[in-house]
Amino acid sequence: MESPTLWLTLLLFPFGRHSHNPKSLLLFSPYLLHYFHRTVIYPLRLLRSSSSAKTGFPMSIAAMAFTFNLLNAYIQARYVSHYKNDYEDGVWFWLRFVIGTVVFVTGMWINITSDRTLVRLKKENRGGYVIPRGGLFEFVSCPNYFGEVVEWLGWAVMTWSWAGIGFFLYTCSNLIPRARASHVWYGDKFKDEYPKTRKAVIPFVF
Repeated sequence: MESPTLWLTLLLFPFGRHSHNPKSLLLFSPYLLHYFHRTVIYPLRLLRSSSSAKTGFPMSIAAMAFTFNLLNAYIQARYVSHYKNDYEDGVWFWLRFVIGTVVFVTGMWINITSDRTLVRLKKENRGGYVIPRGGLFEFVSCPNYFGEVVEWLGWAVMTWSWAGIGFFLYTCSNLIPRARASHVWYGDKFKDEYPKTRKAVIPFVF
């Protein structure tokens, strides 16, 4: 369902007027890195987990996600490869890129390590659910969602664009309510065992 972020990008990017600009290619690399992990590496990790392999996934959600990724891949790829017009800004381009990359990589690390913990717990506890422990799980119920929000904040800074900001805001509107729902579920499931100081998605805040 996230595959359009790879194949559609590779189809569209060469037609942009900045497609051969090294800055354009460099700028889009973190986006492709994230979705290569989400589309190829992460599903393979799930398949290796026998518990995950038995879990179904609603086709309606997959179809909506596919449609969103189709639209978003078009917007992000076309903006970076064709419509972005500040590649010659020099210092400002590199300043935004470096700051955004640091934020993006930090978020991606949080996202990947948190997902790895959840997959491991599913594999080790096939008979039921357990309270995740360690790392940012000590502060929030869904650090994997928090990490992805941080990633796309970094992308918005890197691209310095309405396309990037729009993607970041969509990610927040999608993942923060899901994190809150998961947080409530954990509380209902484990009751007094669940840490009372743990937030839903943003450490110490929400």
